[in-house]
Amino acid sequence: MRSENCLVFEIDETEEIYKMKEIDFAYLPIIGRGEQIHLICAMHGIKLNMLNSTPMGNDFQLGTDSLFGTVPWMEDKSNGLILNDSMAIVQYLVSKYEGKLTPSTQEESAMVANLWAWSNDYYSFVLSPLHDIITGHSEAFWRNLRLTDTLHEGGKELALKNLIVLHDKRVAFLESHLQNCAISDFMVNGKCSYADIFLYTCVRAVERCPGYGEFRDLYGAEPFNNRENILRVCDSVAAIDEVIQAVGTKFDDCPI
Repeated sequence: MRSENCLVFEIDETEEIYKMKEIDFAYLPIIGRGEQIHLICAMHGIKLNMLNSTPMGNDFQLGTDSLFGTVPWMEDKSNGLILNDSMAIVQYLVSKYEGKLTPSTQEESAMVANLWAWSNDYYSFVLSPLHDIITGHSEAFWRNLRLTDTLHEGGKELALKNLIVLHDKRVAFLESHLQNCAISDFMVNGKCSYADIFLYTCVRAVERCPGYGEFRDLYGAEPFNNRENILRVCDSVAAIDEVIQAVGTKFDDCPI
């Protein structure tokens, strides 16, 4: 009888801990900076309640619900913590809820954050401006919400040409770094990190999302051709069971 009571207590405690690993997450139905959060939650056993934000959904109002008028946004259901920055969200989740993507040492943590920043810059300066071209946001007001105004010199053709130059340079730096580090399947210490996850979502979006088709055509359909180390990392992430289940057909279905 005593052992049965103890067993029930252990089950209840486990269920209570599981319930605490839950966040509300506001983003858009695109890959963007949001998919990495989905994958982190999948790999760390965190329940994610998706809120589709305006202007592409009505679950979350950017003008009133967001701290800074932007997404991604999250609230931890266990303690009410609200975060409104992708880096803050990523680092919080992997440190608060330890799992496969949690760095083992301070040195590893710094290296992972450093590489994550490459993808964040790539997204900010290459992919985000491409979104304006893809979605046809030609208004200066909208474009000035980006970190760069790709169309300020005028014309889609010139904008794409400039982004190709930037893409090539930034990708070449990362590929060279990974080559010099003689990486295996992943970028830091041979194990998957949240930096690998973000790189994977950026690269696969460019390779497969319908909206990037015109950009792909400028490269003969393969913008990451001959970037063997980058592609090896992405293929390794893509082979993880939790990633396979969480991603499904998103890269083919999402516009950007």
